[in-house]
Amino acid sequence: MPPTDWMQLLIDYLHHGRLPEDLQKRVDIRRRAPRFLYYNDTLFRRSFRKILLRCLSNVEEAQAMSEPHYGVCGVHQSRAKLHFQIKRMGYYWPAMVKDCMDYARSCKPFHFHVNFIHQPLEPLHPTIVSWQFDSWGVDMVRPMPESRKDTST
Repeated sequence: MPPTDWMQLLIDYLHHGRLPEDLQKRVDIRRRAPRFLYYNDTLFRRSFRKILLRCLSNVEEAQAMSEPHYGVCGVHQSRAKLHFQIKRMGYYWPAMVKDCMDYARSCKPFHFHVNFIHQPLEPLHPTIVSWQFDSWGVDMVRPMPESRKDTST
């Protein structure tokens, strides 16, 4: 499996110390490189919690999105839930949020069931109150004690 362009530039810098000729790409690679680790021919990204997330190529991205969305426990989740599930599985690629949004948008069963999530199971029956303040009440356990300070003046 050949690594994609975004992975290859980071691998070249982390493993061989080579930077691209383009100044903008050179600055970008140096800025992003501290968050990545190249170990056993695999590129990892450190998350904010210092967990290593395996970087995926374009071919692996589609498979990583289809498993939590359509797989054994798949429930045709929304883009945010799909993104969270993939990160929890330990995967990363730079366009994860956009790809998850496009993937969830292209799912026909998700669009069919998304409208029924917040619907009540049966129609609501409003209750009519005969008098507005009839339901108000005050319970007294015992007489209120008088205060020590004379407040009548």
